[in-house]
Amino acid sequence: MKKATRLIVFAVVAVTMSIIVGSWPAMAGGVLKVYTHTDISENEKWVPAAEKAIGARIEWSPRMSSNELWSRVEAEAPNFQADVIWGFMNMQAMIGAAKDWFIAYDSPTWKIIPARFKDPEHHWYGFNYWFAAAVVNTDLLKKKNLPEIVSWVDFTNPVYKGEVVMPNPGTSGTAFLSVSAMMQIFGEEKGWKLLEGINKNIGQYTKSGTAPAKLVANGEYAVGISWDHAIYSRVEEGFPIKGIIPSEGTAYDLDSVAILKGCKNIKAAKKLIDWLGTKEAMELVAQTRSKVTLPGVSGKVKIMPKLIKYNAVWAGENKKRIMRTWKSKFQK
Repeated sequence: MKKATRLIVFAVVAVTMSIIVGSWPAMAGGVLKVYTHTDISENEKWVPAAEKAIGARIEWSPRMSSNELWSRVEAEAPNFQADVIWGFMNMQAMIGAAKDWFIAYDSPTWKIIPARFKDPEHHWYGFNYWFAAAVVNTDLLKKKNLPEIVSWVDFTNPVYKGEVVMPNPGTSGTAFLSVSAMMQIFGEEKGWKLLEGINKNIGQYTKSGTAPAKLVANGEYAVGISWDHAIYSRVEEGFPIKGIIPSEGTAYDLDSVAILKGCKNIKAAKKLIDWLGTKEAMELVAQTRSKVTLPGVSGKVKIMPKLIKYNAVWAGENKKRIMRTWKSKFQK
């Protein structure tokens, strides 16, 4: 009886060990702790593919907004509690690199990705981006005999009085991107005059960057400022709207990845960076994002915008000051 019991115990142990050993290849790389502002639905698709590629388990933080994520990073510096930030704003990536918060890594898979989408010193890499754009309701333009928007300056044309909708820069990243783009294109003095002219024509400031595209699509306003996917997804749905890149160009925000100083799993972190630069990873990201940075892989938005040389560091360093001034001028 005792012999039979021992055999059963040995059998159970053997089966258990075979299961554990069978799982070793996937877990051999240990755990990689990640901070992110990426939506949960996207992480649920991206993370399993990444874990398979890097051979490590990814422990990702609860989804944080961009501002919440960066506040946490600033509070922890220089003793970061994660290994990698996978998904954060490029202005934050540039500021973090300037503060020497990241570990440089020259990844071989990123060689063919354009220079504007990666740090020349290899502290961060940008894997997808979105851009600000104008949106017009073509039916309303014809009905009200209004000209089509061509330039950022056109939003100040008095013929659009009450017909312009744009997001509030205090609550929308899309709006701040547009405002800082105007500042960089025209200079601050002319930029503020431009915003004053637009304010005279404003019908509504919205909380989100998507809302203007929706309102213009529904015929509530003739023209607006929004972001690419919000506009072009509605074009595809058949709404009588058109997306326009102002003639001076537009700004973009680049979703970035970086290895934090003090990373406890540098091998897995480097493998994650390498994987993100591959066609496999870029095609996965492209299923839900506007644009990816690998040439030849198309995101949700097909047009190629005219992008300005956007100074994300300047935008990040001056954001609070610009927002204070904007609120004092326009938010009554």
